[in-house]
Amino acid sequence: MNNNIVPIKTYSNAERDKFLLYKENNNKSGIYRWNNLITNKSYIGSAKSIRGKFSIYYSTNSVQRKLAEGNSVINSAILKYGYGNFSIDILEYCDISALIEREQYYIDFLEPEYNILKIAYSLLPSPPQGGYEGDEGAKHTEMTKSSIGLKSLGRKHTEEAKLKMREIAVLRKGGETSFYGKNHSPESLLKMSINRSIQVKVLDTILNEETVFLGNKEAAEFLNVGLSTLVRYKKLNKLIKNRHLVSN
Repeated sequence: MNNNIVPIKTYSNAERDKFLLYKENNNKSGIYRWNNLITNKSYIGSAKSIRGKFSIYYSTNSVQRKLAEGNSVINSAILKYGYGNFSIDILEYCDISALIEREQYYIDFLEPEYNILKIAYSLLPSPPQGGYEGDEGAKHTEMTKSSIGLKSLGRKHTEEAKLKMREIAVLRKGGETSFYGKNHSPESLLKMSINRSIQVKVLDTILNEETVFLGNKEAAEFLNVGLSTLVRYKKLNKLIKNRHLVSN
């Protein structure tokens, strides 16, 4: 691991410093680095929302889900060694328009071992089915969008929500006997479960991005507000923290 750089912020224990990282990086975009304290290997990535990106990293369901979708060295390492054996550096805060350029700079300069691809994701041509290794949080490929055919394409579903949606589709009981005894593709299960689930949409009015959560509780945790606060603002159709609009 190349340490010839002074980070803006360092969180020496990723497990212990989780909520401090959330607090200090709310509404910030920039370049980050995971450091394995045992192997001295590292991973560099960029995020339009650092807090949002790490809320996914800190969900073991999300990490496992990404591994199920394709190979990811950093996610595999997080599960193997545990959060407590990693530190996190914020290398730089920058405008969203400069993220990929700055990410590429740090990949070239620091040569992180967990970045199998040495080219920042958005500089690559269209990805193959399953995506590129090292792509943490990429949008659906056009091929995936076409195969899933969801009404919600263009939105981002949290990985926990997608996992729960599939479980709901499989576990539902009652008068839906026509569902059983049939082979459903994962895409079909996801589509059916999304149609039946209570979804909560959070629109970031600054980034113009919509994230879909499975229930008010998950959305409230993401926004770092109380459940009653989220429900009240949703009912009044008012912005939370002058930025996020919540709806069903």
